[in-house]
Amino acid sequence: MEREELKNKIIEVIDQSKLGSVATIKDDKPWVRYMAIQHDEDLTLYTATFAGSRKVEQINKNNHVHVTIGGDSQNMQTAFVNIQANAQVLTDQEEKKKYWSEMLKNYFSGPEDPNYVLIKIVPEIVEYTAPGAHLPEVYKVN
Repeated sequence: MEREELKNKIIEVIDQSKLGSVATIKDDKPWVRYMAIQHDEDLTLYTATFAGSRKVEQINKNNHVHVTIGGDSQNMQTAFVNIQANAQVLTDQEEKKKYWSEMLKNYFSGPEDPNYVLIKIVPEIVEYTAPGAHLPEVYKVN
């Protein structure tokens, strides 16, 4: 599969799911939670969280993360992606405004809320697994 076609399939999985399992490292062990995911055109992912959350502390100690998006446990015929990445916590107001969504009103007073931060997840390697495939197709970013 050509590189651009593979990238488009990865984006399709992210767009269809919008929810990912994000793993951080705590005491040298993985810690996984579901998070709402947004992305930009270069596959960089963004997710909102509380400034004082455990994941922020974990990312500040070890920025290696892993994200899994997609799949369907009911019929096992949906593509999914595994993403090896590095994360950073963003407090920049412009970035926070750019990735603000109405759904976040349930948790934060607005994009200026000091408790609202973004986690920027920059992929290194993305594995795309098509339905029925035994091996993933690998997309290396940069």
